[in-house]
Amino acid sequence: MIVRHMRLFMGLAAALTLAACGAHQPGDATGAKVLRNILEKNGVDAKIVSFKKVNAREVKRDNIAAFELMYEAEVQFPEGFEARCRDEKERGKCAFLGIDEDRTFAKSEVHTSEGTLHFVKTEKGWMAEDNNTY
Repeated sequence: MIVRHMRLFMGLAAALTLAACGAHQPGDATGAKVLRNILEKNGVDAKIVSFKKVNAREVKRDNIAAFELMYEAEVQFPEGFEARCRDEKERGKCAFLGIDEDRTFAKSEVHTSEGTLHFVKTEKGWMAEDNNTY
């Protein structure tokens, strides 16, 4: 009888563990990877020195589950960077760097960026703004 209860308990524990994995929300490591991919895609030569989730929230509309990850990151520009933000019409590099005006970053300068990354829940996981699923 004890063996039977142990098997039932182990089965429930395994099921709960698997269910928790499926509900996994993006965190610091995923956020840093997404930010790195977005900056690279936008031609920004930068290194993510640190990345920290400062807040997050789930958003549900109709049949869509979304997730917003608010972050603070330290971004270093190994070769410097000329940010042209005034003419940016779409959400691009300046939005992800947390700046809204033209700015020049010196070689090796570190910038503290604050922003939000958006994710949409799919059958395969959370799809981020870099078009990858995590």
